[in-house]
Amino acid sequence: MSYIEFQKDNDEYYVVPLSGHIIEIDFPSTLKDWKPEILKKLIGSAIEKKIKNKRASESLIYTANDSQRIIVATDYDREGELIGVEALEIIKGKNRSLKGEILRAKFSALTGTEIKDAFSEPIQVDYNLSDSAAAREEIDLLWGAVLTRYFSIITGRMGKDFLSIGRVQTPTLAIIVKRELEIETFVPRPYWVISVEFFKEIPFRGTLEEGPIFEEDRANKILESIQGKNGIVISFEKKDERIARPPPFSTTDFLREASRIGVQPGKAMKIAENLYVKGYISYPRTDNTVYQRSIPLKAIAEKFLESDFKKEAQLVLSQEKIRPTRGRTETTDHPPIYPV
Repeated sequence: MSYIEFQKDNDEYYVVPLSGHIIEIDFPSTLKDWKPEILKKLIGSAIEKKIKNKRASESLIYTANDSQRIIVATDYDREGELIGVEALEIIKGKNRSLKGEILRAKFSALTGTEIKDAFSEPIQVDYNLSDSAAAREEIDLLWGAVLTRYFSIITGRMGKDFLSIGRVQTPTLAIIVKRELEIETFVPRPYWVISVEFFKEIPFRGTLEEGPIFEEDRANKILESIQGKNGIVISFEKKDERIARPPPFSTTDFLREASRIGVQPGKAMKIAENLYVKGYISYPRTDNTVYQRSIPLKAIAEKFLESDFKKEAQLVLSQEKIRPTRGRTETTDHPPIYPV
């Protein structure tokens, strides 16, 4: 068994660490054969649940046996809620007379303040959220099992050479193949761009208005006609451009920006998860781009007064009221990614 035990305010606490799902689903063993007549039986078949992590299961049953309160504290998102409900199913399955109160700790950052607040003011388990994850899980099983067997059977690709079909992997593979074919069939077409360096108080570069030229002879003629000559500025326009502040980071926005500066998505996500675990940023898996009113924006900005971003922090704090930008997507699970 694996659990942590400690005391606080004369109460005894047990913490059972979980890593991923502890229950997995599958079809009955009677439907394991890869035969055409089995395929129709898979649709509408009962789905069996099996304990995936026996060590965690034993720890949950043991620690919850005489507990007066059970608090689910998994990640507050769809999959995290399902993992929490899986734990409750295991506990209830072995403790029919369980009388402990069941609650949910909701937090989006691993800071002392937020965790204490989450356990001081717990909420109810969101079974609608866990049901949505369970539905996704069943759809993945049905899609993957039925279509994988079907295409493997009709193509004769059985055994180690079977064709794997998945709800996510197959469309993703199609996108990759389409892009690869575009790259293979692409025929590069050379072109020329005429640009000139001008020097008058402030140096600047001017480019021929018509843009790329696809005929080399024509490009050379234009170049010959302007070489060694002085340019005349006929007119110029000066204007101020207002650049809007970017919206708060969702996971997608974060990965896009990371990619823009040369950091691959996988590496960027690993860095973000490490920062979250160490308590530097909020939960990095979120679709939200709108800060909740409860987030202490001023306190967050004040933390940067002793950093390389001191001037930026002072600028933010000089405002009479801090008004953060808003994105288009607002959810209630996790806030946008922000430093904590």
